[in-house]
Amino acid sequence: MALRRRAQMTLGALGMVLLFGILGLAWWGWHHRPGRQPAAHLRRVETALVVAGLVLIAVGSLGRLVTGFQPTPACSPPGGAQTARSGRFDASLLAQEAATWPETGIGLLYSDTRHARVCLSPSAYYYVAVHADNIAGTRAMTLGDIVLTPGFSMSRAQLATLIGHEARHRTQWAVATAIAGPFAFPVAYGIVDFFFPGSRNFFERQAGLKSGGYRHSGTGPVLGPAQLATLGALAMIIIIVALLSVRHRHAMSRSPSQAETPGAGTEH
Repeated sequence: MALRRRAQMTLGALGMVLLFGILGLAWWGWHHRPGRQPAAHLRRVETALVVAGLVLIAVGSLGRLVTGFQPTPACSPPGGAQTARSGRFDASLLAQEAATWPETGIGLLYSDTRHARVCLSPSAYYYVAVHADNIAGTRAMTLGDIVLTPGFSMSRAQLATLIGHEARHRTQWAVATAIAGPFAFPVAYGIVDFFFPGSRNFFERQAGLKSGGYRHSGTGPVLGPAQLATLGALAMIIIIVALLSVRHRHAMSRSPSQAETPGAGTEH
């Protein structure tokens, strides 16, 4: 029984690391600290989320593994082939590829379903899926270790700077995955881009506005009707949750006193 319990704890902690990175492991350790017994319904919810997330990660990892054994042609942009990276061992690149392994697999599977032409960039050593019909529209979008793009209609010099820009996005993906799991970066990027769109986006600024083809348009947030409505809805949700929490605590504090007073509220 103890061995089974230990195995469950180990698998649970491993699942939280794969899903939510270092923060997931920290939450798991706090939630299962000695003397604390999680509620049964919460354990079922945790198990369902972990299983669903691990299935998605397994699908992406398998897709990335299959692609790794297939020959991928080198990208040939306008103006001739890119300069290949040096053959020296790059620990940083290896770590980024390992951290973004499942996300890259999902991007490769998506590119395959869209019949995109996938090639390997010799200079930055990441995958490029041309005509992937990505959700970013006409702009390139990095998904782990693969760049989804409708194509490159630019000079070789502009392309060289764009390659570095997308490579820095890969680093952002890897760091966010290590800290909070493979879903952290797209969630964080989406939230930031909603309030700080375009060149105001921190992630785009860190990757290089000029190399990414952005024009500087300020640094502050954009508070339009959609942003204000979202903030208002969020504030309302916080207030409702706080009121329900206070009501629950008040009910829990009254229960013991009523239980200790036999016959309370009845006539004799």
